[in-house]
Amino acid sequence: RAFSQAGLGFYRGWRVTLDGALIAPLSGGPVSGTGPWIFQYQRLRYDPVAHAREFLKKLDHRSALAILSGVPDHWFTSDDERGLHATEMLIGLLMADRHGGETFRLERLKTALHHFNRACTWVPYFSAPYICMANFWRNGGWPDRGRRLLETANTALRDSLIEEELKNYTTAGPEVVPCVIPPFDATRPLQILFMCHPESDFGSDVLHDGLRRVLGPENVVGFPWKPVLHGLDDGAATGYPCTFQWPEPEIPLETLLRQVAEGRFDVILYSDTLGSLPREATQALLQAAKDTPVFVVDMWDQCGNAIEAIIERDRLQSVAGFFKREMLRGAHYFEPTWPLLFSYPDDRIAPDLSWENREGIFWAGKRMGGARVLQLDWLLGRLPVTPEVGAPYSQEEYARKLQRHLMGISLPGNGFDTVRYWELPAHGTLLLSERPPLVIPHDFEDGKHAVFFDTVSELRDKAKYYIEHRDEALAIAQAGHGHLLAHHTGTARARECLGHIQRRLATLNR
Repeated sequence: RAFSQAGLGFYRGWRVTLDGALIAPLSGGPVSGTGPWIFQYQRLRYDPVAHAREFLKKLDHRSALAILSGVPDHWFTSDDERGLHATEMLIGLLMADRHGGETFRLERLKTALHHFNRACTWVPYFSAPYICMANFWRNGGWPDRGRRLLETANTALRDSLIEEELKNYTTAGPEVVPCVIPPFDATRPLQILFMCHPESDFGSDVLHDGLRRVLGPENVVGFPWKPVLHGLDDGAATGYPCTFQWPEPEIPLETLLRQVAEGRFDVILYSDTLGSLPREATQALLQAAKDTPVFVVDMWDQCGNAIEAIIERDRLQSVAGFFKREMLRGAHYFEPTWPLLFSYPDDRIAPDLSWENREGIFWAGKRMGGARVLQLDWLLGRLPVTPEVGAPYSQEEYARKLQRHLMGISLPGNGFDTVRYWELPAHGTLLLSERPPLVIPHDFEDGKHAVFFDTVSELRDKAKYYIEHRDEALAIAQAGHGHLLAHHTGTARARECLGHIQRRLATLNR
């Protein structure tokens, strides 16, 4: 009360350990319990964005970013404030990028994308986030990506600043390099320990299911035991189609430790990008594994080089290879890194699809991530699509909706690889997708398996064309469905993963 009467509000707090270290900043207010604590208060009128801007004017991006990075969420009183904070972070990061050169450029791009997604969710009609993100793409060697973003923003905003900025961009970008997938030799099955964080994870959980279908459930053991993989859906999947029916009891940790130490497993797949595996048990398993090859699987939304941080954080002695979902074309990753994207679960694909009576364009989802809000708002009234936001469909209802529509729109969210990119062709719906900047083996071909667009106006024009040319749309949709069945089911992705593992093991054993 005394602080409040003095015009001060709680800002942040830390717990101090016995050795003097500060533990994770607190937000929301002081807490009781084991201390000691350090609490930071600020004037209630304190504006951290304005404070940081003073340093940016002096070209001191380090001080500005330090201020902005420390702002607790409770200090914001509106989404506009959150959006302006994210935009100011982008400006500071762009200044850092111009001074930093190639070193850690991919990591800066990853961080910039995070703040870009936040800014465009909260202040979608503010031109600065689009201009900043386009600069990041251009500086990193993707001027085509920056130009597409600015053209979409300018279509919706008609902003003179964006129009002027567009003069600095070309259509050049990294070439699409063919990605060779080694064939999987089914006569040489593997025993796999799949260590994955305990939360539901569409990419890793579908891969786990695919590996079990390819190798047999007895050859793929998951740790920790996830209810959603074993017929017990506790809601953790939050509506995503990644619940599976593998009814079997949990293996006690002591038994699993003994099996690992005795060399039962040929390979460990390690999928814990955010570090939420139980630490003590995880370290015990890794130590017991000795020389068992470890392959890291990063199925998270970020495009950066997570492998180095994972190795250091989890004390991995050696890593045989790295599988990456958000693998940008033209970016440099640790060797060897292979793309491994989302796929679609085999048992969620209807065996007999109807191609009759399909009408209209479907989109449902959250109004967040990338330029999604701007794109959807601009499309309203220009296409026969009514975005359904946050609709609480069951998976069965959602599948029926997809199968009634001729076309569906796929827009990037927090990541470029989205579930929708795969679920639309899985249900026989023509995929209308923004062209992803990722390395995608056996990707859909434009005009053959899917329809790609670079800008929101191109989306409108192509969608109108295929509404008027229904037979062409149905032919592409059918071809896209067949292409997904051949290359992008859960079992297809598992064989892709296993082919890389087998070839890598052969190289290590020479």
